[in-house]
This record gives sequence, C-alpha cells and structure tokens, in this order.
Amino acid sequence: MEPIQELKQSNAILQSALNDVREKIIAELVNVLSGKAVVMLPNFSKEDIAVHNFEYRHEWFTMVFFASNSAGFTMTEKNDFLRSELNDYFSKSEELLDTVSDLEDDFEDEEEWEEMMEEYEQEKYEIFDDWFTSCWEEAQKITGNTIPTYFSIEEMDSGVELMSSDSVEINKNQINMRKYIH
Repeated sequence: MEPIQELKQSNAILQSALNDVREKIIAELVNVLSGKAVVMLPNFSKEDIAVHNFEYRHEWFTMVFFASNSAGFTMTEKNDFLRSELNDYFSKSEELLDTVSDLEDDFEDEEEWEEMMEEYEQEKYEIFDDWFTSCWEEAQKITGNTIPTYFSIEEMDSGVELMSSDSVEINKNQINMRKYIH
C-alpha cells in the first residue's frame, strides 16, 4: 500500500473514533459549560468565571478545561477530556504509522515525503479541530452559555474565541494566568 493511503486510513480511523465519542464529549461539555463539572479553587466562586479555556495537545489529542476570572487567573481545577476515549484510535493508528515509517526508507524523494507528512498532519489536526468545535457548538446551544470560550494548542500563544471565531493572542506569563488580546 502507498504511504499516502496508509496516512489517509489513519485519519479515517481518527474521524471514526471521534464520531464514536461525540455524544459523550458533548455531554461532558454541557456539564462544564453549565458549571456542573467545574471544581472551583479555594476563595473563588462560579459567579466570577469570565472565561472558559480549552487547551489541547495535538500529539495526544488530550484536552484540558479550566476557567479564569476577569483578571486572567485560573479559578478552577483542571478537567481532562479524551485521555482514555481515543485509546482504540492510537493502537490502530500506531500500527499504520509503523508501516508508514518502514516505507519512508524506500521512498526516493525526501522533499515529497515531507510534503506528504505535512499534508497528513494538517488534515489530522483539522479533523480534530473541526470535530471539537462542532461538539462545543452543540453543547453551547444546549446550555445557552455566553461566557467567552478560548480554544488553543497548549504549546502556542494563540487561539480562537469560539463564539466569535476571532483569533486571539494569549499571554501566558504565569502558569495560572491567561490574558487574551483580540
């Protein structure tokens, strides 16, 4: 099988795995957005929540939720999503990617290989981003939540405000503080 076919199959497996956990994640998001699954840190109350934050790691498709007040301080314990839900995807995908890795040695054009891998990675992240955004939109409709919600990659200093789709810069000058610039 061609490496590109293996990569496309891996992304198809991801799409299927995400679709399989969609309803569960929407239910979890409803609980978070409605405040039912939010555990406040001492000296903070739910009424002070000004921002919802969802940060994720592309590599492992794990998501962390926490809420911040208007000054940008984290006020809740972190809530992990998707840590175990995608194990089946990772085991199936790992086999395919091992096969692709073996094929890399036989691939003649290194630049073409890198372009193919970049295209695969981009498609994979778009699948996940679109899926999470659609889950959040469904949960937001159910709850009627109007609190600004930021979605970003943990390692980056930029993200998206989900209600407006505005790109934002995130100043992470302390581990427990986030400032957003539209």
